Formats: sequence, structure tokens, C-alpha cells
Amino acid sequence: MGTGIRRRISRCTRLIKGTSLIALALIGLTACGAGPVVPTNDVSAIKEDLMKLQGTNGLIMRPESSTLAKGSVHGTYLAARLLDTSFPAVVSERTRDELERVLKAPETDQITQLKALVALKRSGSPSWGNYGSIIEQGRAALPATVTFAKLSGYIELVDVLVQLEPNARLARLEAFDADPGVEDLLSGALMALSNSMYFSNKEEVRSMFPAVQSALPQLIDSSKGKGLNYFRALTAMTSASRSGLGSNDFDKAAEELRTLKGCKEFPSLYRMEADKASPCSLSISAAMIAVPGAYDFGENK
Repeated sequence: MGTGIRRRISRCTRLIKGTSLIALALIGLTACGAGPVVPTNDVSAIKEDLMKLQGTNGLIMRPESSTLAKGSVHGTYLAARLLDTSFPAVVSERTRDELERVLKAPETDQITQLKALVALKRSGSPSWGNYGSIIEQGRAALPATVTFAKLSGYIELVDVLVQLEPNARLARLEAFDADPGVEDLLSGALMALSNSMYFSNKEEVRSMFPAVQSALPQLIDSSKGKGLNYFRALTAMTSASRSGLGSNDFDKAAEELRTLKGCKEFPSLYRMEADKASPCSLSISAAMIAVPGAYDFGENK
């Protein structure tokens, strides 16, 4: 593996020490450098796009959402993960006030509370420190072991929690058989590989799922017709120790991915479909921060 790609992966690991963004509910979901065709001030373009997505309530909207008036905690959290230390540039006092309102509302569920708290912390507000009980409740909800059936829920929880508590106790993943021809098993294996850093047996996880790892070169070869598992495979690349992928594969995948960058309103974000008229996705964009070559934050990061 070349020095350049190692440098990008190292930086990616530092930024997302636990990021994958499903990542998030999507990928099971953080800037790792890009090719020379991407401007080095990419973070400025992202700021501009996210400013366009600020809703009437101060929170960030998702362009793939059917509701484009008020923003959501989830959209704001994704924006915070995408911009990292540059996030305060796209928030206002109204944003911070709305996040605190959500945090104080008794009906707010645990994941939404944690996402709101991450966004509040990254917004630069010192008041995030007043909500330690939410972090403790999140820690208490972490299991000791994770099975395939519980994998998605665990990743969603720990992915958010470690942004607030880096020393949170990690669970052990119990191995499961993953046939790459079975959609849910393939997705689960890719999710586990993408998020190997969230397991106490992370080195073991990176060698799991040999059939899926063997299929990775084909999965990342082209975005055409592969849906979400294409993006899941991209985020799994650097953690799949038995895939045989090298720097040339990563560079080729980055070139293919950049064909999905930009839509009419938001040139810096990624879309899921090849059709340039299809909407951009903030969920996909945030998850792609874990992919070497997806972004170049240059001097601004």
C-alpha cells in the first residue's frame, strides 16, 4: 500500500475514531483526502451547501427528506459529523436553542437525545456539559456482546455515543455466517467491517466474513445498480484485512464515487443514483467521510 493512501487512511481513522456514520441508519454510519480534481477548499463548498439546508427552526434539513421546511436533529447531527470542527460556521443561536429544547423534552428518545447532544457539543456551546445523565444512560444501554440480530441497533448507539464518551465500553461481536448473495447478511457483514473499531475484538472482526471480503473488489468496482451495498462496501474497504484491496483499488473506487458527487442545488454533496437529476443525500455524504478519496478538506480542516 502506497504512502499516500496510508496517510489518508491514518487521517480518516483519527477523524472518525468511531465514525462510520450508519452508518447511521443507512450504512452502519467521517475526510480522508481525494484526487487532484477535487478542490482543496472543499470544506467551504460544504459549508455553503449546508447553510442552504438550515430550516426555519435552525436545524439542518436533509435534501433527501420529503419535508423541506424544518430541519431535524438527525440532519443536524449528520452535518456536525460531516464538518467536524468547522460545524460552528453553519449554526446559529436558534440552532443551539432548538437542540437544547429537544434535549429537555421528556418525549425525546435516547438516540435523538445523543445526536442532539453531539451536535450541541460540536456547535461550540459549553452547555452540552449539562447533560451528563444522557451520556450515562447511553453507556448503560451498551451490551456486552452483539449478535447479528442486535448489530444494527448497537452500531447506531455506539456510533453516536463515542462522539461524547470516547472511552465507552465496547461490545464483543459474535461471528455469524455471511453469504454475499443474501442481502441482509451481506449488509450486516459490511456494517460490521465498516465499524470494526467499535468492537472489543476489532482485530478479529477485520478478518471475519471471508466470502464477503472476497466480493469487495467487485462490489466497489462500479456504483451502477448496486444500491446501498455499494456505499456500505466503500466504507468497509479499509477495515477488511482479507479483501486483497490495495491503493490502486482505493483510487479507482474514489474516481467512481466522484461521479456521484453533486446535484443541482448542492454541488458538494453525494447522491445515491447515477442520474444527475436525482437528489443529493446528506446521509450518504456524511457516511462517505470514511472513504479515502471522497473528500479533500485541504488547509481548512
